[in-house]
Amino acid sequence: MSNPQQTWQRARRPEQKELRRAAILEAAAKLLDAEGIDGTGLNAIGRETGMSKPNLYRYFESREAILLQLLLEEHEAWGRAFQRRLKPLRGSSDADAIAKAFSKSISGRRNYCVLIGALATVLEHNVGGDTVREFKRQLHEENKRVVSCFQVALPSLTQEEAYATIAMLLMAASGMWPHCHPAAVVEGVLEEPEFAPMKFDFEALVRDHAALVLRGRLP
Repeated sequence: MSNPQQTWQRARRPEQKELRRAAILEAAAKLLDAEGIDGTGLNAIGRETGMSKPNLYRYFESREAILLQLLLEEHEAWGRAFQRRLKPLRGSSDADAIAKAFSKSISGRRNYCVLIGALATVLEHNVGGDTVREFKRQLHEENKRVVSCFQVALPSLTQEEAYATIAMLLMAASGMWPHCHPAAVVEGVLEEPEFAPMKFDFEALVRDHAALVLRGRLP
């Protein structure tokens, strides 16, 4: 990304502020994809956008607030994908098909899994109550849409059961992600026949776990 620091002036109109926020989020997403959470700091984001730290603070209170907003965007994208896959399964109560829909919807969503995995330990620290409250509110609204579609596919579940089940599946999938996508040296070792049983396919592991959970939920 080019460095526009010298040409950018302080945003005063709402549309200008939205452009700045979008540029910050775009830079953070790029860094997260390339460097992980540890490499997605305010200094790095500032270099990507050409903005100084004081300027970044005009739009987000902290690095964690930026990552929370990124998670919302990733969550909404995943939610739309999952709902599309659930629609053909209306009223089916087919645990295996729904588990497959879930695993397909989350497979390949690296940044989403990384951010969910760091939500409680990293993202929800160094932010104020107002930021957390707004994040939870938006997350809850998206969750309600997903839960509604999920209940149509699994009509025997109550709303509370559906909500808890989706949360369980997401938390488990985010925990599986780093184990299925290890460091390059580990990945190389796991290619050796001796360690073949320790190599896991993310999508298959998520699918099998989801099927077990859903079968346990069904009457």
